[in-house]
Amino acid sequence: MTLPEILDRPLLIYGIGNPGRQDDGLGPALVEQLVATDLPSGITLESGYQLAPEDALLLSTHACVMFVDAIDATVGEAPYSLSTIHQETEVSFTSHAFSPGALLTLCRRLYGVQPSAFALAIPAYAFEVNAPLSDAAAANLECTVRDLRAALTTASAR
Repeated sequence: MTLPEILDRPLLIYGIGNPGRQDDGLGPALVEQLVATDLPSGITLESGYQLAPEDALLLSTHACVMFVDAIDATVGEAPYSLSTIHQETEVSFTSHAFSPGALLTLCRRLYGVQPSAFALAIPAYAFEVNAPLSDAAAANLECTVRDLRAALTTASAR
């Protein structure tokens, strides 16, 4: 699976993470860089510290959702990896954890639609408080933004 193959419109790119925890802020950092880009129509950019049940309404208005988040570099593939997200059979959450799969399930149950969904995972190396992105994470982010911009351009030309 490649980026241009999955980018149906309307597309939501949702960056998840805490910018105050160094590399954990990779998702919002990607969204921030895309905001400064002249993107094709039909693309919504959003970011937050974590997902919430209220996000199901936002998902329901899109054909495709890409969740962008940091992943521990010991298990993540640099500069990024892409995987399909499937709905979960059970929806449970706490005030600090709500998964993309649970959000898809909630979207289907509440609004009768389920967008295609993908995880774009960017390897993270450091999680210090109030520190800038590590050099390795910044390099991964740069490659990911470059590839995503190219994919969005390619997809809009189809």
